[in-house]
Amino acid sequence: MLITLAKNKPTSMDTPIASLPGYRIHEYRLVVPLSESLQERIGSLRERLYERHRVKAGPEAPPALTLLHCHAFEKTEGRLLERLQQVAMGCTPFKVELQNFAAYPSHTIYIHVPTRAPFQEIVKELKKLKWLMNIQDHEPHFIPEPQLVLAQRLKPMPFIGMWMECEHTEFSGRFMADHLLLQRRTAERGRWEELRRFDLQQLALGVKQGELFG
Repeated sequence: MLITLAKNKPTSMDTPIASLPGYRIHEYRLVVPLSESLQERIGSLRERLYERHRVKAGPEAPPALTLLHCHAFEKTEGRLLERLQQVAMGCTPFKVELQNFAAYPSHTIYIHVPTRAPFQEIVKELKKLKWLMNIQDHEPHFIPEPQLVLAQRLKPMPFIGMWMECEHTEFSGRFMADHLLLQRRTAERGRWEELRRFDLQQLALGVKQGELFG
C-alpha cells in the first residue's frame, strides 16, 4: 500500500523568535544628561575639534554620561521602565564635576569625570535588573565610572593632532544631576530617541513600592 506523506506546514518552531509578537529586540541606553549650558559648550567644542582636524562628524546625540547600555525584548519594556523608575526614586540628586581631557588607546578622547560614588551607587542598583536584559549575544554593559566622550575610534593622524591640542588645554565644568534619561534605538529607526525621563527623588523603599504597586 502506497502511503503519501503530506507536506509539513510551517510551525511556530520555524519562525525566527525576533519576528514573534513581543520578541523584537530593542537597544537601550540610560544616561545622565548634562545641563543645557554644558551641552552647548561641549557641543561647540566638539564641532571645533572635528572641523580643525578634518574629522567627519556622524549623527551625535546630545553630550551625556552613559550608565547602562543594554538590549531587551519588546514585551519586557514596560517592566524595565517600572524598575528603572523605582531605582531613580531612591536616588539623591548630586553634583557632577568635569575636569580636563584624557585619552584611551582606542584613539578615543574624553573629558574626565572625577565624580565617582553617586554613579557607582546607581549602577549597583541597576545590576539588580540584569534579569530583564538577559538576551543571548547582547550582554548588558554597566558603567560605574562614566566619562564624557568627545571623539572615538579616530584614525591615527587626526587622533594625534586632536590629542596634542586637548592635552595642554584646561577644561572644567559642573552641574546638578537630578534626573536620568532612557533612550531607545530600534532597527527600524536606527537612531537614539528619548523614551522616558526618571527624576531622582530620594524616597524610602516603602514609599517607592507604595506609589508604584499600591
